[in-house]
Amino acid sequence: MGLVSHVILLGCWASAVWACPDNCFCQGPRVQCNRLHSFPQNLPSSTRHIYILESSFASLKQEDLKDCADELQEFVIRGTPLTEVQPHTLDLTVNMGTLVITQTELQDLPDALFQNLHKLENLILKENKLTAIRPNWFTSLVKLNLLELSKNHLKSVPAFAFQSLSMLNYLNLNFNGISEISSEAFKGLSTLKILRLNLNVIKEIPSGCFDNLTNLEELSLQDNAITHLQSHTFSETPSLQKLFLSHNQITTLPKGIFLNLPQLSQISLYENQLESLAPGVFGQMPLKHLWLYDNKISHVADDTFRNLTLLQLLVLSRNQISHLSANAFRGLEQLGEVSLHTNLLKTLQDGTFQGLPKLINISLEHNFIESLPNGFLQGVSHLGQLDLRNNSLQNFPEHTLDSFSVVDEILFHPNPWRCDKDIVPFRDWLQQNPLKTNNTLIVCGMPADLEGEMIAFLSDESLILSTTGQPISATKMTDHPQTPPLRKSTSSPALKTTTTTSKIVEVTSSSGQEEVETSTKNTSIILILIAVLTVVFVSMILISCVTWRRNKTGRGEIARRNKNSVL
Repeated sequence: MGLVSHVILLGCWASAVWACPDNCFCQGPRVQCNRLHSFPQNLPSSTRHIYILESSFASLKQEDLKDCADELQEFVIRGTPLTEVQPHTLDLTVNMGTLVITQTELQDLPDALFQNLHKLENLILKENKLTAIRPNWFTSLVKLNLLELSKNHLKSVPAFAFQSLSMLNYLNLNFNGISEISSEAFKGLSTLKILRLNLNVIKEIPSGCFDNLTNLEELSLQDNAITHLQSHTFSETPSLQKLFLSHNQITTLPKGIFLNLPQLSQISLYENQLESLAPGVFGQMPLKHLWLYDNKISHVADDTFRNLTLLQLLVLSRNQISHLSANAFRGLEQLGEVSLHTNLLKTLQDGTFQGLPKLINISLEHNFIESLPNGFLQGVSHLGQLDLRNNSLQNFPEHTLDSFSVVDEILFHPNPWRCDKDIVPFRDWLQQNPLKTNNTLIVCGMPADLEGEMIAFLSDESLILSTTGQPISATKMTDHPQTPPLRKSTSSPALKTTTTTSKIVEVTSSSGQEEVETSTKNTSIILILIAVLTVVFVSMILISCVTWRRNKTGRGEIARRNKNSVL
């Protein structure tokens, strides 16, 4: 009986010692606790992972971790209104590999809080209220790989703040209120690969700020207030692959600023105040996409992008471009799409797009283009889509229409098309190429009596000169077959009197005039019905063809993409 009693007592004691604390879930070496009013007590000594979530205590002290300090490898405290972490709280957690303190009320931490965490690899202190970076925090963290300080109340980055972090790969300082960075802030970070400084209020990048970051691969500076950059800002970051500079106030890019970036494959410069791009800004780099929309660029000079031989997408939309040099895109042999919409272009140079064998889409909508030059598509062998909507086009000469033979789809509507005798070649082209565009959307803008009429269905009789009201020449009427009009012509009486009617009037006696007029009216009604039915039938065929074409696939990687407001 004595032995049995001892066994029972031992079991009860062990159960009491190893019981999982209230509001906690224990599984092996892991303990997760939610909505605690105080730090859990009597944690098993074998505990390696502690997660304290959405609790309500305000202070953390050394005694809280004394039971499991030696084995503890991961400690996470989140969503708890901590205002204090006492000195020496982590002195005994020498095997800690990951420490996460986030979503608290902490404004500061003791200088020597991490002094014994020589094995710490991940330190996450985001979404707190820290107001300053203390360099002494990191002096012992020789193995730290990741440091997360985003979404705090930091105002500056002091010199040598991270100097001892010789193995750091990732540093996030975004979404603070940082306005000043020391030129020596990142000294010692020779292994750093990712640096995020976006969503701050930085106005200036000091000289030499990034000079020690020889292994840096990604640099985020977007969403700041940067006004200018020095030509050597990135000269000592040869490993850089991604550079984000969008949504700043940069007005110019100095020559050579991107010359020593042979591995750069992604850059964002949109939503700045750039007024020009000088040749020599971009060096040799494997850049594939270049976004420059929402700037103030007024012209693009020859050879501006010549070194970007692998570029596939160039977005220059929503600028103030009024002039494109003939060789602005020279050297871009891999370019598949160029977007120039919403600018101030009135015309283009001959051969602007020559030497671009991979070009698929050109976006020119929302400009002021009045005409296209003879060599508009010179050197282009095939084009998927050409967008000319919302320009000032009134007509096309025949040589321009001939150049459209290399284009699969052209968007013309709306434009202020002038429907006079000179529109006949364009009308005939629309009739002959129903699969290239939506004919039902291309309508006359002038003269007033033809406004809104579909150009493809205009009859020769309805086309008059807007100023003199004279009919088109007999040669034109002979050369092009008549298409039934969509509505009654409002042309001069001479056009309303047909040859057949004249002959009837000549041979009809006065006694039979009433019967002839009745017969003529019946004939007119029949002809109108035939014309209406013909228009309906032709429209159905055209719509079916357009629908079929738009359902086709296989236009290539970026052909026929659904364009957003930027592209």
